[in-house]
Amino acid sequence: MVAILAMADDPDIDSVRHIIERFVGRAREEFDDRITHWPTNLAQQQVHEVIGALLARQVTLASELATSPGIWNDQVAPLVLRAMADVYITLAWITKNPVDRSRMFIHFGLGQAKLQLEHRTAELATRDPEPREQEYVQSLEAWINRQRFTFLTDVNVGSWSGISTRQMAEQAGCLDFYNYVYTPFSACAHSTWQHVAIYNLKECRNPLHRFHSVPVIPELAPDLHYLYLGAKYLQKTFATFDSAFGTISTLQSALDVLCQELQAFEPTTSAQSQTKDEQSPTEPSRHLT
Repeated sequence: MVAILAMADDPDIDSVRHIIERFVGRAREEFDDRITHWPTNLAQQQVHEVIGALLARQVTLASELATSPGIWNDQVAPLVLRAMADVYITLAWITKNPVDRSRMFIHFGLGQAKLQLEHRTAELATRDPEPREQEYVQSLEAWINRQRFTFLTDVNVGSWSGISTRQMAEQAGCLDFYNYVYTPFSACAHSTWQHVAIYNLKECRNPLHRFHSVPVIPELAPDLHYLYLGAKYLQKTFATFDSAFGTISTLQSALDVLCQELQAFEPTTSAQSQTKDEQSPTEPSRHLT
C-alpha cells in the first residue's frame, strides 16, 4: 500500500501499533494452524524439519520487519525482503522433491557448520581460549554429531542445491518472482553500484565541478508499502506450502487483515495507488513487487 508515514510527527501512533499487532498476531496464528493440520510422517522427518523451519523463518522475518517501522525504507527493508525472497524460492524448489532436496539442504548446512568449526578450532589452537569459546566449539560439534558425525560430513563450498538460484526459481515456477524481487533487492543486499549510486550519491550543483556526484546519507521516512510487501511474500509462502502439502487454513490471512487495517487507517490508500504493483515506477524501488 502506498503511503509515506512520518512516524515521529504522526499523532495516531497507537493506530499504527494496532495494525502491527494485528498483522503479527494473525501471521503466527496462520503458522500454528498450518503446522497443527500438517500430518506428521516420521518416515519423512527431515521434510518436516526443513519445511517447518523455513516456514517459521518466513513468519519471523515478516514479523520482525513489521515491528520495526524505522527500517521501512529503501535502504534497510530490502535486506529483510531479499532474505524473504530467498526463503520463498528455496521452499518452493524443495517442495518439488521434498525428500531428496530436504536432505541436500541439511547436508549442505552441516558441511558449512563443520567448516566453521574447523576454522574456529584452528584459530583457538594458536592461543589460550576463553572457557566460553571452548564451550561454543564443543556445543557446535555436538550439534553436528547429533545429526551426522563430523567425519562423515562433506564440506561443499558451492551452491547447496547444485544449481543457481535462478535455475531453482525457474524449476519451481517462480521465475518472475526471481526477476522482479530477488534480483532487484539483491542490489541493496550486496551494496552494488545500482543501489549505492541512487541512494548514497547526489549531484553537485556547481557547474564548475562538472556535476560530479558527492556522497550523501539520506533521511528516509518509513514507508508502509514495505510492511505490505513483507505480508505479501509471507502469504505467497503460505500458499506454496498449502499447495504442496494440501493444508487448508480457515483463518483470514494476515495479508487480508493488514490490508483491511491499512484501508481503515488511511481511506485514500486504494484510490491513490491500487497498490504499487500496478503503478508506473516513479522511483527505482517502486517496481519491486
